[in-house]
Amino acid sequence: MNNITKDTKKTIIYITGVFFVLSLVYFLITLVIQINIDTVQKNEIMTQEEQLVDVEKTIVANNVNRLVTDLLYVTDALKLGDNARGDYSDVEDHWLAFSNRKMIYDQIRFIDVDGNEVIRVNYADTGATLVDSDDLQNKADRYYFTETIDLDDNQIYVSKLDLNMENNQIVQPIKPMIRLVTPYYDTNGQLEGIVVLNYSAVDMLSQVGKISSTSQGNIFMLNADGYWLYNSGDGSKAWSFMYDNRQDESFKNDFPDIWQTIQTKENGSQISDAGVFNYTKILTDDEFALDSDHSLVLGLGDWTIISYISPDTEDGKLLTGSLFDTVLLVLKNNLFAYFLIFTLAAFLGVLLTISKAKNDEIKYYSEYDTMTGIYNRRTGFEKLAQLYKNTEKNKSEISVCFIDINGLKDVNDYLGHDVGDELILTITNGIRNMIRENDFVARLGGDEFLIIFEGLDESGAEAIWQRIVEEFEHINETQNRRYQISASHGIETFSGGTNEYIDTIINQADAKMYREKKSIKKGLKIIRDFKPGAEIEPVIKN
Repeated sequence: MNNITKDTKKTIIYITGVFFVLSLVYFLITLVIQINIDTVQKNEIMTQEEQLVDVEKTIVANNVNRLVTDLLYVTDALKLGDNARGDYSDVEDHWLAFSNRKMIYDQIRFIDVDGNEVIRVNYADTGATLVDSDDLQNKADRYYFTETIDLDDNQIYVSKLDLNMENNQIVQPIKPMIRLVTPYYDTNGQLEGIVVLNYSAVDMLSQVGKISSTSQGNIFMLNADGYWLYNSGDGSKAWSFMYDNRQDESFKNDFPDIWQTIQTKENGSQISDAGVFNYTKILTDDEFALDSDHSLVLGLGDWTIISYISPDTEDGKLLTGSLFDTVLLVLKNNLFAYFLIFTLAAFLGVLLTISKAKNDEIKYYSEYDTMTGIYNRRTGFEKLAQLYKNTEKNKSEISVCFIDINGLKDVNDYLGHDVGDELILTITNGIRNMIRENDFVARLGGDEFLIIFEGLDESGAEAIWQRIVEEFEHINETQNRRYQISASHGIETFSGGTNEYIDTIINQADAKMYREKKSIKKGLKIIRDFKPGAEIEPVIKN
């Protein structure tokens, strides 16, 4: 049972060890591969989002450039059609045709220096229409008039992007609007008023939306105050700044730390627990390809385009995840592989256990006497040689006791080899029970043994031998065996560093043993007269 338990423990240890080593190697390989894959994917995603943000920026900038060009065009048309008699029919026809062709300007207006609308062309789904003079309004109190009437001839005002309002109410359905304004001077250099384009930004935002569909996350367009002008993920969040009860709905409030970072840089990226952000600002002066005779006056501050990937998405988890997250992912994705590794480890563990058992068996038979379990001749001599070598420096004493079993041949011949084996085992057990822990015994041959006493002189070794003899005599007296237990011995003592040959020392002990044997055998009777019915005590074989 103990051997089975010991073998089971060894098998478990081997399986655990093999599984750990194979799993560790496999884990490290898969972890490195996963890290490389993740790095490539991260770079691809970040590059894609950076490029997408740049494309969105280009779209918006190109749209505003086009608007500026159109504003200058309609202003030139006004100047060419102004006959100084108040007849703007040519201009009106020209603007109507232009509005129908463009289909993106909600209004084209000429407002005089007093804020009165002089010409107003409206555009709707049915086409462009000229507003009757009776319906023209005074806009002297509107911000786009007050902020532009004093501009120089070469300046262009671009308003903030907001929702169109009529009579202080947001027009429904909502109309995102940008107003571009430039002062109008006649041919004599006299300020006559301003020209206003009301651009319906639905067109521009639609283009932004089409590109945003290729993003791995959401695309935001923010105004200078951090409010959403466009939100591809949740359109209901846009234009909250236009409503009194929604002033707290803003990117600035949702992501205050990111917003602070954006304020300090023109463009960049940021990865945090809140997600992944790629951003760039637009509508700064250098975004517009204006000729050198004109400059922009921005009434809106910078817009910001942002690509946002939530940490709750797969790409977000990839980009914001830590090394620990990667480790968990590798373990999770390779559970079946680890099961296979465990199966392989179990198989190899069993093989190693069997191999180790075979090797141990081979080693045992090469070192130990199979009958008695003590060292065999070769191992005994090797141990003695090693002990001799170790004692060369300290010159400690070693005693060698050569033993020969008396009458073993008679026991084998008359009582059988089984009984002879019993005698050998009895002698062996008696010796092993009496010698010290640091002493050892070896079987040299059939009936010859060698005891090595470390650190004992001849008298000390003789004292132990006498205890062994007393053990044999006790068995002879108390057990009704068919033979007498008897052994002859010879002890030789030497010190380390004496340069004596081990064979010589053993031969000297052997000679002493033979002298004792010759003396003992004169009156020794090994085979006893056996009394029928007497109990014979068995000898346990170790």
